[in-house]
Amino acid sequence: MNREKKITRLTIPAEDIPQFLFLGIVSAEPDYRISVMLNRHLGAGLRKCNNDVTAVSDSGEHRFSCFASDTPAFSLVSNHCDGNILIHKLRKIDFFLVISGAPDEKRAESLANTVRKIPGVTAVFVFSSRTVNDRNTALLAL
Repeated sequence: MNREKKITRLTIPAEDIPQFLFLGIVSAEPDYRISVMLNRHLGAGLRKCNNDVTAVSDSGEHRFSCFASDTPAFSLVSNHCDGNILIHKLRKIDFFLVISGAPDEKRAESLANTVRKIPGVTAVFVFSSRTVNDRNTALLAL
């Protein structure tokens, strides 16, 4: 008797991630030093947030440091915390600088060029929330 099992496939809709641009910063400096350097070079006004970015995974709840400006122009989020990674697809990136407002490629590239000149910053990349396929990308939205 040949019993064929019927496979049922369910399509789970992806979260509607808002479109925004963010910079990926590679640096060996700690988060507070990067925030001070960004404040000096960009006039960003980044300060430590009371609420960190929280990601939930199979191993539990993980908190990633967050610095935000008074006017929501920028936020700086750490990608690494106690051996955990916020966005796995970008595991080589240390920090994310999220740019608020309408996505503007020219503004993002100009900002990336300024951040590249900061001592202690190894590399800077421009990313779009729509091209990074990771479930935690929505946590970066301002």
